[in-house]
Amino acid sequence: MTSVPLRHSTLLSAIAGSAGIAMYLARSLWELPEPIATACYALFGPALVLAFYGLTPLLIAGRAPLSAQCGSLFGIIGGAVNMCFAVVQMCNLAVLRPAIRDTADAATRGELQRILTGVFTVQNGLNITMDFFIDTAAFCWALSMWYHPRFGRVVSLLAPVLVGPHFVMKAWTFPVPPREAGLFDAGPLVGLWFSVVSVMTWRAWWALHAADRATRATPHSQT
Repeated sequence: MTSVPLRHSTLLSAIAGSAGIAMYLARSLWELPEPIATACYALFGPALVLAFYGLTPLLIAGRAPLSAQCGSLFGIIGGAVNMCFAVVQMCNLAVLRPAIRDTADAATRGELQRILTGVFTVQNGLNITMDFFIDTAAFCWALSMWYHPRFGRVVSLLAPVLVGPHFVMKAWTFPVPPREAGLFDAGPLVGLWFSVVSVMTWRAWWALHAADRATRATPHSQT
């Protein structure tokens, strides 16, 4: 099998990571048409999978390859669980909300509402699982980035500052979401750390691309 050039896998991670951030911001800040909102919600997880997968070769080239590989593995699992969570939630809402809205009988409506509340606990469990894998991936990646020349200690130290509160609050209030327990949703802080990583990934790709162009432009010596 032919190996993929490092700059290509890094570019894949940069594009997928930026797409994931764009989808997250779009859903959070704007009222999107339903088809677009659905696509953003469902495809956020696959974007995470590609972003984690693509950056793995660059990170394992550093001095902490094991933590890089563990972080990528946890992140890929987290992205897959995120899509499971999103699809399960959308399917439940697509079926149960119209049934609740269109049912004239109060007793039947109440029973359907209790069913919806029950299936929401399944979705909440998937969400907690996804958060655990993504947060752990961030910590593992941060350890590998401490020694990596393309990322460095500042990016690494930002992980416990930005991701740490989300991880701790999720564990502290389990199984109740932190916001419902009187705290706040620290998910955007996790997104902020990954946004920094995305910017640094673009910088790393540009450096790799420039080095490759310089190598190809250098005339080979004749013997």
